[in-house]
Amino acid sequence: MRKASATLIAVALSTVGTLLTVPTAQAAPLPDLSSHNPLDELGRPTARTQAEIRNLAAQPWMPADVRNMLLSALAFTAGENGEGGPQLPENGPAFTQFYWPTVSGSCIGGNLDAVGTAIAVPGPAEIPAPGAAAGQTAFVFTALGTAPAAATQGGMHVNWVNINTLQHGAVPLGNHGINPEGPATLSGTADTGHGTVVAMVSGRVHTADGPCDFIPTAAIIDAR
Repeated sequence: MRKASATLIAVALSTVGTLLTVPTAQAAPLPDLSSHNPLDELGRPTARTQAEIRNLAAQPWMPADVRNMLLSALAFTAGENGEGGPQLPENGPAFTQFYWPTVSGSCIGGNLDAVGTAIAVPGPAEIPAPGAAAGQTAFVFTALGTAPAAATQGGMHVNWVNINTLQHGAVPLGNHGINPEGPATLSGTADTGHGTVVAMVSGRVHTADGPCDFIPTAAIIDAR
C-alpha cells in the first residue's frame, strides 16, 4: 500500500507545474496555519492539519492529479501505525525527517540494496550545505552504505507544494560536499516560502560505484 501511495505521489507531483492554475473567482480562502504547529511531537500532521489539507483538496477548482497528490501524501505521512519522524534535537537546526525509508536494489557494490533517508531543514539555516535563507527549505538525501557521491548528479529531485500559498516547484539535489568519503549524500535548496509544505523525493543517485534508483518517500514540513 505504501508503494502504491508513493507511486500516486510521484505521478501527481510530476504534473503539478502544468496543472496547478487557480481560477481567482472560484478560489476559496487558503487554510491559515500560522497560529498553530501543523505537526505533532512526532512530526506527523495534526488532526487540524489533516482536515485543512482535505478541505483544500476538495475545492472544485483543484486539478484531479494535484488533489490525488495531496491526499496520497497525507495518507503516506500520517500513517496508521503511530510511526513518524524523530523528535527534534535540542541543539542544531530544526528538521523534519521524511517518513518512510526508501530502497534501491543492488546499489552497494552492484550487489546489496541501499536504504535512502531524507530530511528537510527550513531556513534560515547555514547547515546542511548549501544552506537555506528565510523562506527557503534545504533538502538532504543520503543513500546509506554507498560509495561517495559522484561530482555530477542530475537524477534526484524534490517536488513540493506549499498548501498555504499554492507555491510549487521541483529542486534538483546535487553534490555539495556532504560526506565526501561516503555514503553518497545529495542536497538542494528550494524557495518554498513560509507555511506547510508537502514534499516528495525520488530519483537516481550517482555514486562512485554507479547509479542507484530510489522509489519515492514523502513528508509534510512546517516551514514557518
